[in-house]
Amino acid sequence: MDDEILIKEFKKGNKRAFEELVKRYQRRVYSLCYRMVRNYEDSADLTQEVFVRVYKGLKRFRFKSSLWTWIYRITLNLCISFSKSKKRASLQNSLFPHPPTPQESYRREELRKAVDKAILSLPSQQRAVFIMHYYEDMKYKEIAEVMGCKLGTVKVHYFQAIRRLRELLKEWV
Repeated sequence: MDDEILIKEFKKGNKRAFEELVKRYQRRVYSLCYRMVRNYEDSADLTQEVFVRVYKGLKRFRFKSSLWTWIYRITLNLCISFSKSKKRASLQNSLFPHPPTPQESYRREELRKAVDKAILSLPSQQRAVFIMHYYEDMKYKEIAEVMGCKLGTVKVHYFQAIRRLRELLKEWV
């Protein structure tokens, strides 16, 4: 079944239709949350909160955008709010598999921390655009739709994010 049919079923009271939507989008929502906050537990909590909000708001969904765009926007806004309130500094994701030597392990961990810290230091709009384009491989036009802004604004945010990351990570590159 496509999303529209599942939404209509949910609006009729079919709770299994919502369960199917959760199964369909849960991994993508978690992935976006993780890329935004860089913490497994927080990402799991945020993912749950996203679907609580989707559940509460789905009856008002009007099909003006795709369901994924709508869920993505909810996720993004929730993560931005979370990041602003928590100001996360410590990160737990590793960019590399377990290294063969202790020296390489240390160097990679330091690089991972530097990248995570640099990404989190970006203003929330720049961070969101960077993550959507770089990690999620979204086109600028899609990002503009998700964020509800102009294409040029998205490009400016991405350019500024790249410039800032290069500056912050210059000792690593």
